[in-house]
Amino acid sequence: MKKITVWLLCFCMVCVCSVTAFAQIISQNEMEGSAVISVTVPDSHTLTVVAEHAQVMYKGQWDKSFSVERLSEPTLLIRPEDGYKVSKVTLNGEDVTAQVIGGYYTMGPVYEEKTLVVEAKAVFPNSDSTHDISGTVTDENGNPVSDATVDIGGQTTTTDEDGNFKIPDVPDGYHPVTITDEDGNVIGYTEIEITEGEPGVTKNPDGSYTLTAPQDAGLGLELTVTADGRISVDSLKDITSEPFGPGPHTGEDSQISLWISLMLLSAGTILILLLANRRNKTTKEPR
Repeated sequence: MKKITVWLLCFCMVCVCSVTAFAQIISQNEMEGSAVISVTVPDSHTLTVVAEHAQVMYKGQWDKSFSVERLSEPTLLIRPEDGYKVSKVTLNGEDVTAQVIGGYYTMGPVYEEKTLVVEAKAVFPNSDSTHDISGTVTDENGNPVSDATVDIGGQTTTTDEDGNFKIPDVPDGYHPVTITDEDGNVIGYTEIEITEGEPGVTKNPDGSYTLTAPQDAGLGLELTVTADGRISVDSLKDITSEPFGPGPHTGEDSQISLWISLMLLSAGTILILLLANRRNKTTKEPR
């Protein structure tokens, strides 16, 4: 009987210690004699970023630490520096690289402190082949995006009222592409790799694009900014024989022939009018 009593007392002590360890606030209901245990849960958690040669954006801000609402599923933009490519991303030690699509990573529900580690490797452009790139930027409804800054591999320009842009001398290689509005907010992002080959566009599983083009060819791109902040590369064409950027196409043989024909026709018409006028004067002169 004594042994049973001792075991019961030990069990009760273990239970009391367990309750004390997990309880933050314990209040006693004097009327009913019962205990009320409440636990304080934080409203947010800290996301710490460890990254070299890369930046992480959350809610429009680039930073190394973010306050993330508890149980939310935040979407982060991970952008490498110019000349680098993201090679590995881990969250609390777990490899999540495959979940980064087009530079964006959406976390699962956040219920604790998190650490995001971004690794990037250097990529070297092929300076032997460069491209003059012109194109248009539109939204998903086909409307031009004006006064936006287009950044391709660190070279920037601004779109005109029709969404047109021009960037010269972009080398072959891997480049982040960022579009920001006139207030500096990122409205579109993707990554492209330009390689030699027949003109074409391939969308890769990681959301980036491979552009193939002849060496030193002028390129025409159609870019669409999607509602979720991504850039869609809709088409690529070789515009080497065309003037750099939007404008009248004066480089085609058919149009040159047309201009020559019009000039000859105009010259012939003027000559005929001059001869007719001279003949009329000769007829009217007295003999």
